[in-house]
Amino acid sequence: MSSQAKVHYTPEEYLAVGRQAEYKSEYFNGEIFAVMGASRRHNLVVVNILASLHGQLKKRPCEIYPGDMRVKVSPTGLYTYPDVSIVCGEPLFDDKQKDTLLNPTVLVEGLSKSTASKL
Repeated sequence: MSSQAKVHYTPEEYLAVGRQAEYKSEYFNGEIFAVMGASRRHNLVVVNILASLHGQLKKRPCEIYPGDMRVKVSPTGLYTYPDVSIVCGEPLFDDKQKDTLLNPTVLVEGLSKSTASKL
């Protein structure tokens, strides 16, 4: 019986791999996890949330990002792609690539029934 050693990535390795990959992935505690596509229903819910929030934030110093903006949750080291991210004030980024937001004000994640039942 053979067992493969688990590969442990640094955040820098994750970012280097992720920026070259054809798919999105998340990172936590040295592991990289592929992000699966969402259902039609999930996408409709997210686009409606985006549209509603965009209208409410028009006259505020806020930026709203869809699910392609990576967010680093600094206290845990998690790198993830929330369905919607909002930053009010000056956005801060991990590095000059400006593809990893550090200071979101609001994060929105639509949960599937199976995910919600685990909470």
